[in-house]
Formats: sequence, C-alpha cells, structure tokens
Amino acid sequence: METIILNTILVTFPILMYLVFSCYNVLNSVKVEKKVFIITICTSLYLSLNYSGCNDMELLLLFCNIPILICYFKKEKMLGFILSNLVIIFTYYNYSINIYIVIIKYYVYFFTYILLYKRKDFKYLFFKIVAIIQGFFITFEYFMNMYNDIDRIFILIGYTLIIYFITFFCLYLFKLSDNITKLYIDMNKIKEENKLKNSLFKLTHEIKNPIAVCKGYIDMINLDNIDKSKKYIGIIKSELDRSLNVMNDFMDYSKIKINKDIFDMNILLDEIYDSFNLLLRGKNIKFNYNNNYEEIYLNGDYDRLKQVFINIIKNSIESIDRDGIIDIDVSLINNMIKIIVSDNGIGMNKESLDNIYDMFYTTKKNGTGLGVSLSNEIISGHGGKMIYESTECIGTKCIITLPL
Repeated sequence: METIILNTILVTFPILMYLVFSCYNVLNSVKVEKKVFIITICTSLYLSLNYSGCNDMELLLLFCNIPILICYFKKEKMLGFILSNLVIIFTYYNYSINIYIVIIKYYVYFFTYILLYKRKDFKYLFFKIVAIIQGFFITFEYFMNMYNDIDRIFILIGYTLIIYFITFFCLYLFKLSDNITKLYIDMNKIKEENKLKNSLFKLTHEIKNPIAVCKGYIDMINLDNIDKSKKYIGIIKSELDRSLNVMNDFMDYSKIKINKDIFDMNILLDEIYDSFNLLLRGKNIKFNYNNNYEEIYLNGDYDRLKQVFINIIKNSIESIDRDGIIDIDVSLINNMIKIIVSDNGIGMNKESLDNIYDMFYTTKKNGTGLGVSLSNEIISGHGGKMIYESTECIGTKCIITLPL
C-alpha cells in the first residue's frame, strides 16, 4: 500500500502542478503552450520510473500506463507512442521480464488509438478496450504459468482497478484545467461584448444629441424669413461637425493597431516640440522641453505615439487661459522612459480625474471624449502606463512610462 501511495504521488504531482500553472497563466491572460503538457507528462513518467521504489515490475508497468494513457486520451498519439517505446527500453535493460509481452501490449494500445480516435465515443471505447487488453494479458500470463498461484491474479486485478481510478483522476484534473480556461475565456468574451454594447450605446447617445438639435433648428427654419433662418445654419453645421468628429474618433478607437519598430524617441519628441513651439509662441504660452539624453531607443509605433503626445499637448493648450506654461520632462528609470507633460491650466476636479479614461466622457463643449481613452489604449499596447494627476486651478500632469 505504501508503494501504491508513493507512486500515486509521483505520477499525479506534476499534473497537479500543471493545473496550478495553467490556472495562474489563464488569470494572467497567458496561453498555456503544448510544450508545458509534454513536460508534465514526461516528468510524471520519469518520476514513476526512477523514484518509485517499486520492486514489483507488473505494478510499476501499470503506473507507467497512466502518463501513456493520458496522452492517448488527450489525442497526443506521437507523445504516447514515444513514451511507450521509452518504457519498453527501460524495462528491457532493467528487469528480467518477457519483453515481447510488454511490446505487444503497448503497440496494441497505439493501434487501438489509431482505429478509434475519430469516433465520437472514442474515450469510452478506448478505456473499455484497454481494460479488456489488460485483462487478457493477465489471463495469458497466468495460463503460461508465469505466476505460482491464483492469488497473484487477484492482486494484479486489484492493482489494475486502482491504476484506472488514478488515471481517471488525472484526466479529471486535465479536464478541470480545460474548463477553468474555457470559463475564463468565455467570461472575457462576455466582458468584451458588454464593453462593446456600452460603447455603442454611448456612441448612439453622443450622435443622437446633435442630430436632435439639428432637427429642432431645421423645423424652425422659415423660408418666408430667410435672414432669421440663416442664423440656424451655422449651429446646424457645428452640430453635424461634432457628430462626424465623434464617429471618426470612435473609428480610430476601434481600429487601434500597433505596428512596432525600433526608433529613437528623441526624434519623435523633437518633432513634437518643433511642431508646437511656433504655435504656442503665438498664443503666449511658454513651452519647455527638458531632455538630457542623446539616444532613447524604443520598440514601438512611431505614428501612434506621436498621436498620443499631440493629443496630450492639445488638451494642455485648451486648458490654459493666460500666461500658460507647458513642460515636457524626460527621464530614464529602471529600463523605462518616463515622460511628464505638465501645464498650469485650469486643472480637473476629482470627478473629471476619476472618469478621464472613460470613453465619451468630456468636459469640453465640442469634445468627443475619446482622445484620452484612445491614447491610453495605445500606451497600454506598448506595455506602458499613462497616469493623470491634476488639481483645480493649478494644473495637470500626464505621466507616461514606456519600456526601452
């Protein structure tokens, strides 16, 4: 019994570790690769062969069946076939047993799988036939006078039942792992669908308002009073432009695609500074750019990141009433680049700061509420973070960190 318990632990321990590992990876949105399964099964077989402390070759071979049968049940036929041959070689060199019986047994498993794997009831039939095969070989060995008494037959039958119970327990663990993975994926799909529904609802709401305004003013147009009606045309045009801006920004948001390449971040920041410097002088806004690094290489999407910084600086410009200052500060910390864009504009209250990343949330009269959300998605796609800090009447900081 101690030998059976020890072998059970040796065989099932790697599989339990596989379950823990796969669950951890799923929670961190990392795909569990096939090679992890291969390592698990090979480890299970290796521990059983080398550390079982089992002097009973028949019992050892029964435990070796577990990883091999799991391979067939999981439809990993080549792995099952290779492990079968490894067990045959190990048996030949380490135990005095009729090797031909071992070879025939494992090859019968393999060819049984080949014949049945396409059937819908494959697992049931395969288990049933494997049980019959095992029973046949026990009976055959008895009639060939390989055992001294019939008690040995009953012991082997008991061993076989225990082994099949352990095999099904291991398969249950794999099934549990697959179910957890599937459940998590389904939950993520539901979250994405809900997110899409909410986005579409907000988009409909944002477009509905200006259209309703346009309809109201169109109804008020009086062809008999052209001069008065002309006043409405500018308002209607403004509302239609706002609707088009919302739709264009939403399309940009829904089509985010990051095309990464190696580039020097200094070139991008220099280009941003040159683009805005003259404009800000005309608006009496002081523009400071502090960067003491000659080269800062990133693997990222140049155009998308440029879009982010343009959006941040435009927001800073719009927040400044007079005597404005906009600063860009660059530093390198722990293999990361940290870029701070700060201004002394009107700042944000707690409600605005809490909702700034939400789609369609805006405090601007003609804003779409998609700029910050789009920028945050782009930075996240680069493995970075974008954090806003703001105080009313003092100013706002946007802190961006990106991996070098």
